[in-house]
Amino acid sequence: MEKEMFNPTSSIVTALCSYLLEKPILFPAADLPKNVFSFIRVHREKLEPHGEFSFPCSLDLWKNCCKETGYKIREVAFAMFTEGEEDTSNAAKQKFLNAAACWEFPIERIRIDKERCFLFLQRRVAMGMLLREVLKEKTHTRRYGNLKKDPNLCVLISSTKQPEEEVKELSFYRAKLLEAILRRVLEYSQWTVVTEEDGIDAKKGNGPSVLQLTVTSTAGKPLPHPTVIPPSKLRYATIRSGLVIDPLTGKMTKLKTSEYLSCRSNDMCLMAMHKYGVRVKDDSRFNALLTRLGAAAVTVDLMEVRFSSPVQIIRSGKGSTKGAAFILYNSARLESLLRRFDEKVENGDYGDLPSLDNIDWTLLDEEEEWQLVFSYIFAFPNLIENCLERIEKGICAVHTIIRFLGDLASLFSVYYRRIRILTQETREHLLPCVYARIYLVKAVREILNRTLALLDIEPVQFM
Repeated sequence: MEKEMFNPTSSIVTALCSYLLEKPILFPAADLPKNVFSFIRVHREKLEPHGEFSFPCSLDLWKNCCKETGYKIREVAFAMFTEGEEDTSNAAKQKFLNAAACWEFPIERIRIDKERCFLFLQRRVAMGMLLREVLKEKTHTRRYGNLKKDPNLCVLISSTKQPEEEVKELSFYRAKLLEAILRRVLEYSQWTVVTEEDGIDAKKGNGPSVLQLTVTSTAGKPLPHPTVIPPSKLRYATIRSGLVIDPLTGKMTKLKTSEYLSCRSNDMCLMAMHKYGVRVKDDSRFNALLTRLGAAAVTVDLMEVRFSSPVQIIRSGKGSTKGAAFILYNSARLESLLRRFDEKVENGDYGDLPSLDNIDWTLLDEEEEWQLVFSYIFAFPNLIENCLERIEKGICAVHTIIRFLGDLASLFSVYYRRIRILTQETREHLLPCVYARIYLVKAVREILNRTLALLDIEPVQFM
């Protein structure tokens, strides 16, 4: 039977809360206090000194957040923070470590400093588990990050009909982009996306409850708030995307969508030539690539800030260093690196890639390697969850997808420049490390490509 998909971040947070808190006696199925999740900090940088997670040691802070839920503090668990009673504290710490060693992602050690407790994962175990999960055979029906949802959690995306002239405007194009991205994220994250007929049934009080989601632009007229009449099971939420602003005037840009797409394609061509040394080729494949790069640049430009905030168009190619060109240049790097590895295997320089079960993950001991695994592979399912966490209130976090891609590309770029992944000479004793790194690169490519797909951006084979 196929193993249930999971959210690694949620797995750690839930296990930690289950250890520190006691469930209500009368309502053992009650959800954990929501405030608790904000207490537990997930680190993305400086993992070596600070660990992967941390949380406050204050007993009073935890008690306050549990007041309204019926949960209680397990004071025996908090004994590890007892000052002046070293024996009691050490015994409680060891008890916690014994319990945390059995978690899905085991804890190796803890450090208590300045009223915070820092948790350090067993890296080898986490690496092996995550890379296997991401690199499963394509025969598996569900992919990493496809988190199972309640089948009654239904959403209907209601498309607004816009005049043809409006669609040509960048502010309305931004709303259409946002709607399309939300559709893909909802489908990837296992929400049940339903039809207009299901919405009509829900309005009559039949079938499961349905959330009707409408995406509009603040450039258009506000939609009338629908009246909900019992026994309706139809709920409504509206997401209004912000204006696209011209930085010269500070007002909504008059530049048409087609003009901006053409402009950004040209920018991407010049950037590729000057920054990345790409030679312009007069062939259809290269021209098609530039068209794709231009569309990708526009998507990144319009989606990189919070959905409700205004966003400025990019003029004269002056944009973020973590923009589409940089992300896709590193996509091409990944593909080129894996092609070179395959060529070396074909030439007999390397043997065939061993199975995942025969890889020594302790060989991935560079800090960037662990950060790639923890901050991006480990974090990917949580990225999807957080994007839709407040969707029922008409709030989404699509901009975090862009930030995730930019940060991933930046870290991989640093790793690629610093570490020689493929050895120039065939040395038998170095091959186990090469194989481990190739699997890491394959997993990074998989996460990068899945994230790009949410934005409808194709990965790049060459650049």
